[in-house]
Amino acid sequence: MGYLYAITRDTDLSEEIYQNAAVVVMEQVGKTEIIRDFRAWAKEVVRRQAFHAIRKREKASKFTRIVSPELMDVVSVAFLEDQTEVMTVNSESAALKECLNSLPTDKRRLVALRYESGASFTSISSQLDSTPSAIQRALSRVRKLLHGCIQKKLRLAEEGS
Repeated sequence: MGYLYAITRDTDLSEEIYQNAAVVVMEQVGKTEIIRDFRAWAKEVVRRQAFHAIRKREKASKFTRIVSPELMDVVSVAFLEDQTEVMTVNSESAALKECLNSLPTDKRRLVALRYESGASFTSISSQLDSTPSAIQRALSRVRKLLHGCIQKKLRLAEEGS
């Protein structure tokens, strides 16, 4: 999250990018292709998600502060060289999977529509007979719920070690 905030300077956007990247990472877990350096691969997924989100935001608003690809590369290198918490990614992925499975069906469906299907807020709102802003708020609440769940599981795992 610190890496994403350094790039975007936007907490909500950083959270959204992180969740999108987590979905990409989780989708790769069951595939047969072997990832030799998972940490570097996951950082690249996050970097690409951030770049995509920034470009999307740039198109949506003419007042967006643009981050150059060169700056993103410098920040990426700094974070890739940080080898202090290599196992954190695996622990967080496992916690995310558990937390997703513990969500009520309606919340899991909302997450699946947005992050597995890639549906827009407008598309989801029409499917669920709601408004796009209500869907966005609901997803924000679910992400916060997942974040809290993941933090709790990680704390419990740390205390059990």
